[in-house]
Amino acid sequence: MNRTILFFLLSLSSLLLAQDAKVNFAPLPVEEVRQDMEFFLPMSQYLESKTSIKINYIYKEDYQDILEGFKDGSIDMAYLGPLPYLSLKKEYEFIEPILTFKQDDGLTKYRCVLVKFKEDEFKIDSEIKVALTQPLSTCGYFMSSVLLRENFNIDLSGQKYDYKMSHSNALIGVLKGEYLIAGVRERSAKEFESLGLEIIAKSKLLPSFSLVVNTKTLTKEQIQSISGTLLELEYNDSKGLRGVLSNGVAKTSKEDYDELSADISLSQKVDIK
Repeated sequence: MNRTILFFLLSLSSLLLAQDAKVNFAPLPVEEVRQDMEFFLPMSQYLESKTSIKINYIYKEDYQDILEGFKDGSIDMAYLGPLPYLSLKKEYEFIEPILTFKQDDGLTKYRCVLVKFKEDEFKIDSEIKVALTQPLSTCGYFMSSVLLRENFNIDLSGQKYDYKMSHSNALIGVLKGEYLIAGVRERSAKEFESLGLEIIAKSKLLPSFSLVVNTKTLTKEQIQSISGTLLELEYNDSKGLRGVLSNGVAKTSKEDYDELSADISLSQKVDIK
């Protein structure tokens, strides 16, 4: 076969593959599927309108399933908080945060908090019941244990705690009187303040949630296309978008996690039972 024709066929094949490329994306399982779709659909629609990439949603029940999906190659990209990212990085080297999502205040940082109902009495010398999100949630066992220890000299491992699998569920558990305290992200806590909940402790600023890619299953070209397209969003473009893109995005790197990684090493174990 003529070399020119062979080169043309190979190039055409590569182009067709690129046009049909599907990226398996896993939203973080923090809310209901419908709410997740509303939150992430503007991003996937924008990417599909600007690139040849097609986004395929992969829903997992918890963080550990997402981490396993990266390792077995069934997940190409995910929306991860800092602790899940660092936990996966210890086990799987082919993972990279490519951009971070800004908060309502425009910052690329957020806080974890402890919350209780205003009228509930908080006795630090008695066993307390604590509602947590998920084992690998940054605002779950890890940061809740830090906040309880630093602010109230309470060891979370000696208390009664349950995983409610979402920030909303943990907060509702406090509203119902099933738990005295919930460990959640600050944004979620503020949504419940009008119902009588109050924040009693705040963490330091933490790296915001990021778009994390599997460098073993995605090509460099695909990763650059995704990150470049989203990072090139002009203010007027992102202003009209909703969901995860509503506040804009910013470039991130592995170094952004160095301080938190050091804190984890110095702190007590992360409970992942």
